[in-house]
Amino acid sequence: MTVTQLVGVLAMCALAFGSCQKMEALADGGADGDSDGDSDGDSDTDSDSDSDSDTYGDFDGVDMLIVVNNSYSMAEEQKILATAFFPLVNSLIYPLTGWPDPGVDDIRIAVITSDMGLSWGGNPYTDGDGWPGANPCAPFGDNGVFQTYNFGTTIDIEHDVIPCDGSNTQCPTGWTCSVTGSDEIGACQAPGGDGADQTCPDMGFTTWSENTEISPNAVMAFEVACLADQGNWGCGYEQSFQAAAVALTRPDQQVFVRDDALLAILVVSDNSDCSIEDGPALFASDEVQDESGISKKHLACGNNQGYLYDVEHYYTAYAALKTAPNSVVFAAITGVPKVAVCEGAGDTLGNCLDHPNMELVPVVKPSPTGVDTWYFENACTGAVTEATPGRRYVQLANEEFGGLSYISSICNDDWTPAMEDIAHLIATSQQ
Repeated sequence: MTVTQLVGVLAMCALAFGSCQKMEALADGGADGDSDGDSDGDSDTDSDSDSDSDTYGDFDGVDMLIVVNNSYSMAEEQKILATAFFPLVNSLIYPLTGWPDPGVDDIRIAVITSDMGLSWGGNPYTDGDGWPGANPCAPFGDNGVFQTYNFGTTIDIEHDVIPCDGSNTQCPTGWTCSVTGSDEIGACQAPGGDGADQTCPDMGFTTWSENTEISPNAVMAFEVACLADQGNWGCGYEQSFQAAAVALTRPDQQVFVRDDALLAILVVSDNSDCSIEDGPALFASDEVQDESGISKKHLACGNNQGYLYDVEHYYTAYAALKTAPNSVVFAAITGVPKVAVCEGAGDTLGNCLDHPNMELVPVVKPSPTGVDTWYFENACTGAVTEATPGRRYVQLANEEFGGLSYISSICNDDWTPAMEDIAHLIATSQQ
């Protein structure tokens, strides 16, 4: 199969959201006895004879899509995320003194929500698809639309948390960097010591934040931080994978993805993905239809994953957006225990799903309305966070993206190390 034919096949797969083989398997045809696309005898996708894959690319920029879960349980996590976006963006465009990676000269970042309503298989939910009673979600939710914020929006940013150096380029507008003694790295200080109600920069009519050599954006991190607040009224069946696939292929947003740029996808969610392929079958499940008194609807996605798109489907859909291999990286801050076996590069997480905390164990808990409801037991808890097992994010990282992916626990009290690791993955993959 020629490269042109391969691209055509993958493009059709992405549009139809059908099943296809992975890019390397199609291109390789098994000529060297393994499943990758090179001519050596090992099982990775580079052209040397070692057993690890080269993550370094040669791209002219970075296109980053961030998926924020906006269901009712994400209020505290979105507050943390606003501050945590600063070290992510700063590490890419304003690296700290001594940072191992050069800055990324050209980067654009768009933010979407996980809310696809109860849509399934590319179809909006309609009456007759089987949900008992009134549809609790919009037919298509936010449908992958790039989110913006209004002029005059304010957010809370944590004081004395954001890493900075003497250049002060990493701090929000009007803040200062406090570097003490011989230290080269300090923390951003809010005027008066209170980072509440910070006024967001005016993004004008743009639907993503961007920084280039020709047009540097001194407030890019601030803009992205303001996009963290997506509310908590989204559908409780979080379709993060589908939302990303739709966002990147919408006719009004396709210009966002540039063929000569690395594509980076980051999901922030306290629940696993529930990208629905067969809605009527899922809605007919015992968990959805049960009306015995204690709702089991939150168990439906985990117990009926055969009605969801498999994770390989989304690897293929994302890869189809690019013409070169290793052009997409994936990361998630999600429900995994705070242990080494479940945090780090995707190719190191082979035993994560076997961890006891990653099992889907039903338990009854009070819901925000005070009504007892069935949920899955938490994979982790933090000072103000808790999350159920994000099994599908781990599967996509470990089974499909490997070393071009990263997973971290949403229950960590400090998200800065994870954001810096994700920035490092992007920077090294983009070079």
